[in-house]
Amino acid sequence: MQRTLRMLTLSIIVPIFNESRTLPRLIDELSTLIGKLSFEVVFVDDGSTDDSLEILHTLTKTVAYSHVVVTKNNGGKTSAVNEGLTSAIGTHAIVLDADLELWISDIPTMWEVVESGTNDVVFGYREFRSQSSFTWRYARGNQFLSNFYGLLFNVVVTDIMCGFKLLPLQQFRQIPFSSRGFGLEIEIPFNVWKNRIKPHEVAVNYSPRTRMEGKTIGVFDALQMLYLMTYQRIRFGIFKK
Repeated sequence: MQRTLRMLTLSIIVPIFNESRTLPRLIDELSTLIGKLSFEVVFVDDGSTDDSLEILHTLTKTVAYSHVVVTKNNGGKTSAVNEGLTSAIGTHAIVLDADLELWISDIPTMWEVVESGTNDVVFGYREFRSQSSFTWRYARGNQFLSNFYGLLFNVVVTDIMCGFKLLPLQQFRQIPFSSRGFGLEIEIPFNVWKNRIKPHEVAVNYSPRTRMEGKTIGVFDALQMLYLMTYQRIRFGIFKK
């Protein structure tokens, strides 16, 4: 369907890599946003090797919301997000992972902050409810990363690794992403901090995947995040701000 730009429109960027299991539900749930906000969806297939792309093309033929399907060679999440931002036509953008760990139903709550004029930058934060020893360890690790970021930059970001970060599209496009994977979750708030913007935070729901269901983030990723935070702080200047 034709994509049109209206005043205050949210571009939902959906990077996809081998998500055939969750795509039907994802595409269907996005329809629940109709009437709640003006939005478009930019699906970016990052070189999936399963039937994700076929499912995308088939199921999006009948959806009633504005959308576009972008295809590219595999380059990682950050590369897919960048491709999506290039194709987006909204005034603001948010990244929605296709694994559905974060609830689509929380997007209107975040969008209300923008529409009300309260803030143009909105970060989600998850209220962890430990369902296993893995989620308990993940929650503690995430809390440590958030606290470490706060210590380095003298700012409060409750959940640094939460994927729901809503920004003006032009500001999103200006971020010089350098990481391939989860690092964009650090680079986004760093850019916001560097521009002296304090994000508004909104509690969001979270249904964590297990290792068996494909959860991949681990200790090595956490160490990479610590390195990236420290690098950004040193690169910007220890005593600045």
